[in-house]
Amino acid sequence: MKKISDLLRYIKNQGHKVIKLALLISLILDLLFIVLLSRMETFSDIKNQLQAGMVAEKDIVASKDIQYIDSNAMSKLKYDTEKKILPIFKVDSSITANATAAFGEFSSTLQTYFSENLDYDSYFTLTEKLKADGHNFSPDFLYGMAKSSVYSQILETSRKALEEVMTSGIIDKNTAGYDKNQNAEVWRWRDNLREKEDIALTDLVTMDKIPDFIRTSYKNVLDKTDLQTVVLFVQQYAKENLFFDYDETNKKKETLLANLDPIYKSLMQGDVIVKKGFIISDSDMEKIDALKQSSSATNWSGIIGIVIFFIILFLMGLVIVPYAMERNGARKESYMLFFIILIEIFFFLFLILVKTPPLFDNLIAALIIPSAMFSMLLSIVCSPLAGVSFAFLASLVVFMFGMNSTLAAVFVILSGVSGALVVRNYSLRIQLIRSGVNLGTINMFLMLALLLASGQFNTHRLLMLVFAFLNGMVCSILCLGILPIIEHMMNVPTQSRLAELSDLNNPILQKMLHMASGTFNHSLLVGNLAEAACMDIHANGLLAKVGGYYHDIGKIDQADFFIENQETYNRHDNLSPSLSVSIIKSHVKYGVEKAKELNLPPEVIDIIAHHHGNGLISYFYVEAMKLEDKARVTPEAYSYSDGKPKTKEEAVVLLADSIEAAVRAMKNPTPEGIQNRVDDIVRSKIESGQLSESELTFNDLRTVETSFVNTLKGIHHSRIQYPKQEEINELSSDSK
Repeated sequence: MKKISDLLRYIKNQGHKVIKLALLISLILDLLFIVLLSRMETFSDIKNQLQAGMVAEKDIVASKDIQYIDSNAMSKLKYDTEKKILPIFKVDSSITANATAAFGEFSSTLQTYFSENLDYDSYFTLTEKLKADGHNFSPDFLYGMAKSSVYSQILETSRKALEEVMTSGIIDKNTAGYDKNQNAEVWRWRDNLREKEDIALTDLVTMDKIPDFIRTSYKNVLDKTDLQTVVLFVQQYAKENLFFDYDETNKKKETLLANLDPIYKSLMQGDVIVKKGFIISDSDMEKIDALKQSSSATNWSGIIGIVIFFIILFLMGLVIVPYAMERNGARKESYMLFFIILIEIFFFLFLILVKTPPLFDNLIAALIIPSAMFSMLLSIVCSPLAGVSFAFLASLVVFMFGMNSTLAAVFVILSGVSGALVVRNYSLRIQLIRSGVNLGTINMFLMLALLLASGQFNTHRLLMLVFAFLNGMVCSILCLGILPIIEHMMNVPTQSRLAELSDLNNPILQKMLHMASGTFNHSLLVGNLAEAACMDIHANGLLAKVGGYYHDIGKIDQADFFIENQETYNRHDNLSPSLSVSIIKSHVKYGVEKAKELNLPPEVIDIIAHHHGNGLISYFYVEAMKLEDKARVTPEAYSYSDGKPKTKEEAVVLLADSIEAAVRAMKNPTPEGIQNRVDDIVRSKIESGQLSESELTFNDLRTVETSFVNTLKGIHHSRIQYPKQEEINELSSDSK
């Protein structure tokens, strides 16, 4: 429990929020993926390929009792249910309102004329007015109605009849006649309340049924002649307002069909679904599909077991991955994120392959996946230990999710470890091809040993040896193609990238050669000193070399302010110590800015930023003490402020920079003098605390001192005094 709590505290204390998020997302996605895979079909491989119309290659037998929905019975039930669903017709209330309003205006007009006892000629004017509104009534008809004692009753009856027939709904006679036996559900609105009625379409009112409707409904109210007038008025204003509503009818249908109780069939264990040699029918496929669906039911005990295993694997990863990245310094988080991404890609790729039967078994899936490529990438980008760690975790994934496939798991871990080791001395890209040949050969013999040990070797398996060799070659080719992309995206100082940066033909180094030749020569010596020393203490010599080459690129644009580039005139002679020191200090800042413009790896930029540590610029500090008020001169103002070295490479470059400049300043650098000068500088850096934050140990410092002394002795060794030409000529003449 303490270990787990420590691991959880490690996650919580991660300063890099991206890593926290990546770990959380990784865990959630993996668990979801495991559950989804556990729900995938587990029915036998042969049944996954069956289709209706195929001939069964063997008896297909039900493996357990199941119940499944009878699709034929359900189709018939749905058909019968749909036939019973009545179409819905709705009365359009707006049409009713418009019709009754129009009749109201017409009735008011007649009431006005009838109440004034106008003469016969006045009704000619009324006739013309009504004709403009679409009515064709004769003056005689209107004058006769005006003289009738029941004209008010006729108009009122007409209004009631129109309102009643419109409220009941008037349907188009063609719609009503398409099926005389068809019933419908009619929706009407009375007093703003909806009422429903199931009624035969033939019983609904149409325009040609209006006379019969009025005569039947109002025969006791008016005589036949007056009823005919009512019919005439109603027919003038009645409109069809009862229409079929497709949306409501379809909604009703969907609701009824959704609430149907399913009809089940039973299939008993041992029932033969299809006999060998018989054609698979649609009904047989229905049973097979039902059995497949039943077989894919969630196995909760299996899921729980896999989840527990995966959580253990995840916690192991939390221990292994940070340990594998411990030498990657400040950028550990980026490398950890890279590791997580690669393990996720492998995890998903392997599980997809092994869950795609019958194409791949576990061993073939392990051969198809370039698992060693992931280890090779991690070995090159991070460290060989990271590549080996990946192989270990990947093999556990294969073992668990490959159904206890020991052979596949052993192949993955040994091939991955081999891949991580064959590229451990990688420096040039062409070496990846040779590494691919080596890895392919190892894979081939590894596969042969596994097949022989498991008793599975036969002539059919010889092709797997070829695949094993090709797996190694493909891993190296993919690594060769992917590595430059990763180098660019992560800005990683791989050995090949550092080798390219160490090329003296790089434009920035050429610019330094031409504009600051003294700084260029100094940088070359610093790089060579640092490389040799780092290799002796098993640090990254090539990184230190590149850091040494580029550590003073900030001097290029102000070259004549630095002593190594001056020939006769020192520009600081006319400057105050405070101004001079600000110029000297600025070369670190300018160097970092230029390095970022060049997109140099952060590790190289850190060497540039820390190659002076927080050291005191003693020459100008002493000058300031001589010329200015001592109380106003502080060491901090005359010291670098860019931070102390953190890594071995940074610390070695700092020492190499100071030692090379100091030895160069010696008038007669003897071996003893070089030894003493190196001892003095290293001691001063220790005493001033410049190495306090670095990873260098005292044993490392002794080794670095020895390396510096040996290299500098080789550079500044004593030479014989060659005779002058005059002396040679004189001796030659004497001999004659």
